[in-house]
Amino acid sequence: MRTGEVQAHLPTLLGEVAEAPGCLPELIAAKAKAEREHGAAEVDHARVEADVERLHVLLDEAQSASALPDAATAHDALHDLVVRIRLEG
Repeated sequence: MRTGEVQAHLPTLLGEVAEAPGCLPELIAAKAKAEREHGAAEVDHARVEADVERLHVLLDEAQSASALPDAATAHDALHDLVVRIRLEG
């Protein structure tokens, strides 16, 4: 929200958010190593919960300060594009 760009790659995003908890690289590595998507992690759950709450506050602040619209504004243009491409094919 700060830059107006979507960054879905967590390791890259980690380098862009100074307020990110120090344990995130460890959590990212554990997630990458896990055999299952939703496997148990051996982490301090209380610490992670506190970090998540703190990050939610940062996210709320970023949303309040963001110049991005509250909802997508390109629905009609996207619909027109999809219809035009379908008709051309």
